Amino acid sequence: MNQNETTIRVLTWNVHGCVGRDGVCDPNRVARVLEAAQPDISALQEIDSRTRAAARDPFSYFGELFGWTTVSARTLTAKDGHYGHIVLSRWPIESLGEIDLSMRWSEPRKAIVGAILAPGARVIVIAAHLGLLPFERRKQFARLRERIEAIAERPLIVLGDFNDFPRVNDSVLSAALAVTPPLATYPSRLPLLALDRIWFSAPLGLVTAATLNDTEHMSDHLPLVASLRLERTERTESPAGS
Repeated sequence: MNQNETTIRVLTWNVHGCVGRDGVCDPNRVARVLEAAQPDISALQEIDSRTRAAARDPFSYFGELFGWTTVSARTLTAKDGHYGHIVLSRWPIESLGEIDLSMRWSEPRKAIVGAILAPGARVIVIAAHLGLLPFERRKQFARLRERIEAIAERPLIVLGDFNDFPRVNDSVLSAALAVTPPLATYPSRLPLLALDRIWFSAPLGLVTAATLNDTEHMSDHLPLVASLRLERTERTESPAGS
């Protein structure tokens, strides 16, 4: 890698409320995986603070622990807490709002949209957790594509748990974005389905992609990690000043 290039390490993981296959809610286990993987940008799905077993608020815990910036989407709200997903970044991140992906009679869904000031570039990130039913996902992929096409700024990363099996909706995004290989992430004990994906645009290029198989007892999904090569530019403006 030359001095005009940098590598962005990206992770997406459905953490199942930080509840492992042993039934124990332990955000510290998730934190240890993040510490070892050293991602620059992370998307964590099924963040859940609605249980007394969650001694720490998982929406803020990981960011506070590592000093990372956080943007969250709370899709369900109850008297005892919230449920949703988060984006974490070791660099400054600005929220650019949410995409409503909810469908009538189904669990509410939102996508997070943010701008991250990575070294040499401002990176747009969209993090999603799509529905379980095929008709939901068709409409949700269409809404994602509509928002992506409305964003002129690049590079762009789209990541999360797309629940898309069989992968009938890949073509909806593939015209504009590249995607990591379909690595199986679910179920974690014997992975068969590539439900978790990382999409990206030029000038990002894929260096490596892998699942973290030693985490199979911590959630029903495995984490997916990709290293993306980014050519540096002279552009250094902050998200707040854009």
